[in-house]
Amino acid sequence: MHPVARLCLIVPALILSTARAANYYVGPTGDDQAAGTSPAAAFHTIARAVAAAQPGDTCWLAGGIYREAVSLTRSGTPGKPITLAAMPGQVPVLEGTDPVDGRWQRSANGVWQVTVADPVPALFCDGAMMTEARWPNCTWAQNWDPARKWALTDAASALGRIQSAAIARAGINLSGGLVYLKLSKGNGCYTRRITAHQAGSPTVAWDASGLPSGPPAREWHEDALPARIAKFGFANNRFFVVAAGALDAPEEWWYDAASHTLRFIAPDRGDPQSHRVAIQRRVHALEGAGVSDLVIRGLRFHACNLQFTGAHRIDVEDCRFDYPAMLREFPDESAFKRTYQPLRIEGDNDAIRHCAVAWALDAGLEVRGDGNLVEDCVVHDVNLDGRHPGGAITSWGANTVRRCTVYNCGGVGIFLAGKGPARADHNHVFNSGLYCVDVSAFYIPTGEQMSGTVVAYNWLHDHHGMGFRVDQFGRDITFHHNLVWNTIAGCKFEGTALTGYQNTVLADNPAVPFMVVFDPGADIPHWRIQDNVAYAYVNRESFRVVENPTIHPLAPRPGIIDHNVAVSAATLDSAFVDPAHYDFRPKPGGPLDGTGVAVSGTDTGAHPSVGALDPHAEPWIAGADWLPPGQRVPKTAAAATALARSLRPASFPIDQQTARYGDQ
Repeated sequence: MHPVARLCLIVPALILSTARAANYYVGPTGDDQAAGTSPAAAFHTIARAVAAAQPGDTCWLAGGIYREAVSLTRSGTPGKPITLAAMPGQVPVLEGTDPVDGRWQRSANGVWQVTVADPVPALFCDGAMMTEARWPNCTWAQNWDPARKWALTDAASALGRIQSAAIARAGINLSGGLVYLKLSKGNGCYTRRITAHQAGSPTVAWDASGLPSGPPAREWHEDALPARIAKFGFANNRFFVVAAGALDAPEEWWYDAASHTLRFIAPDRGDPQSHRVAIQRRVHALEGAGVSDLVIRGLRFHACNLQFTGAHRIDVEDCRFDYPAMLREFPDESAFKRTYQPLRIEGDNDAIRHCAVAWALDAGLEVRGDGNLVEDCVVHDVNLDGRHPGGAITSWGANTVRRCTVYNCGGVGIFLAGKGPARADHNHVFNSGLYCVDVSAFYIPTGEQMSGTVVAYNWLHDHHGMGFRVDQFGRDITFHHNLVWNTIAGCKFEGTALTGYQNTVLADNPAVPFMVVFDPGADIPHWRIQDNVAYAYVNRESFRVVENPTIHPLAPRPGIIDHNVAVSAATLDSAFVDPAHYDFRPKPGGPLDGTGVAVSGTDTGAHPSVGALDPHAEPWIAGADWLPPGQRVPKTAAAATALARSLRPASFPIDQQTARYGDQ
C-alpha cells in the first residue's frame, strides 16, 4: 500500500479514538482498585475517578454519602469539559461531617458526653445543625426570631463591659465564653473573648482591644468609629453569649478543649447514641486552583461547599448546598476575611446555575472575576447574625446575576462590587436586612468602579431597610424597571452621574423615599432621573461636602430630572390598578399612563408610562422559576408578599423603623 494511502487510513482512526469520551463510575460500595468503567466495577472515591478522567470524560456518582475533600488538578478543554454528575435519579451527598466515634456517657441534667480528640467547629444531629451552648437559648431553626436570638445591653454598659440584669437573673457562669456583639449602629456582628464573669453577676467583661480607635481603626466598619459609638452609646446593643455555663437546653453542645470532652443535649434529651451525631471536618468538598472546563452537576453538599480560584469555564448546575460555611470566632474584619471560607468561584466565564444555598453563617455564594454568571439560583437563610458586607449573593467584577431568588437574609440581598460593568436583572429579593440597620436589598458600595452596570426588572420587597442603593461616586450606573414595596426606605443614588428611570419605589415610610446625593464634582448634565413613581423625591447633601448634611426636595431639571410622579396614600387608588392587593400596574387613563418621556431603547413610544410596569401588558415576573419543595413560585406581587410573610416569623416587623435606622 502506498504510504500516503496508509496515512489516510490511520488519521481518521486516530481522530475517532481521541474524540471518544469515557465514563467512570463511583459508588459508596465501590473499590478504587476496580476498573471504574461500569456501575458494577465502580470506584469507591471521587478522587480516584477525577484522577482517571481526561477532557471530555464524565464521572458518574451513585447515590450515597461521600466523605472526601477532593482537589481537582486536571482541566478539560473548551467543548470537552471533565464532568462530575449524579447518576440519573440518584442523590450523591458530599458530606462535610464525620460521625462521632466513641461511647456517650450520661452526665447530669440531661447532658451526655464523649471524648473527642480534635476541636469541634460545628455539630450536627440527624443532619440538622445544633447550637453551641448559648444564652439566651435559641435553636438554629429559631434564628429569625429576634426575641430569642438576641439579648440587649443595659444602660450601664460600656466599651468592654456588658451590663445585664437578665444575665444576673439567669444565675449562670459565662466565663471562658465568647460574646457575639452588634456594637454601636449595629451593622455588623463580631466575637470577642469574655475576660471575666461570675454566676449571679450582671457584669460581663469582654476584650475591647483595638476598639474604638486602635489600629486598624475600622475593623468593625462604621460600628467601631468613635463618632458612631459616641452617638449610639452602649445601651440596647444586641448580643448573645456562647459559654460552657450556658449548656442547659435541647440541641445545645459544648466542647472542652482541655479535657477533650464533647457535651451535648440531644433534641429529645435522650441518648445521642440513638441519633446520627456528627462533627464538621471538611469545608471544601471540591476545590481547585487554575483549572478550567469542568462541569459539576446534580450533587448535594452538606456541611461543606466548593471553592475554585483562578478558574475558567467552571459550570456548577443543579446542586444544593446546606450549611455550606460556618465560623465560630471572628474578632474583627481582618480575621473574618482570613478565616471565613464561603462557597466561592474566582475566575472568568464561570457559571452557577439552578443551585440552592441555605443556612450559611454569612455570605451565601460569591463569584469573583469577569464574565461569570449566577442564574436561576435560590439562596435563603444566610448571613444569620447580620453582618452588612455578607451578601446572600455577592459578585465582584463584571458579572451577571439573573433570575435568582433571595430571602431570609441578615444583611444585603445582592451585593455588586469590584470593577464593572455588572448586570443584575429579574431577581426577587425579600425578607432581607433582617439583622442590619443601614442596609439595602440591592447594594453597589463602590459606584466609581462599577461604570456600565445595569440593574433592571427586579422585585425588592419586605426588606428591613432600603430597596436599592449606589454609594461612593457612582458614575454611568443605571437602575430601571425595578419594583420596590414594603421596605422601610426607598432608594438612594449617590454619585457623579447616574441614571434611574421607570422605577416604582413605594417605601413604608414616605419620609424616606427616592433619594439623590450629588457627590463632589457631580456631572449634572449626564444625570437622568426620569419616569419614576415614589412618595417623594429628595436631595440629601453629600457627607463629603458637609459634616451634617440636610435633606431638601429634589429640584426638577428639564431633560435631566423630570417626568417623575409623586404619589401619596390618598392618590394610590387613582394611580394604580389595585394597590391594596399589590397590583402596581398604572391605572389605564390615570396619572402614570403614557405620561413619561423616552429615556432609552427600552421605552415604547414617545410617551411611555411612568413606573416599572406597563398598564397595557402582562406584568413581568422576577426570580427563579423554582423554589424549595412546599413553596410555590409567586407570579404576582400579591403572591410574593404572602410568601414573604409566610417565610419569616410573625414576630418580625419589617415595616418598623428602629432608632438606629438613620444616616442613610
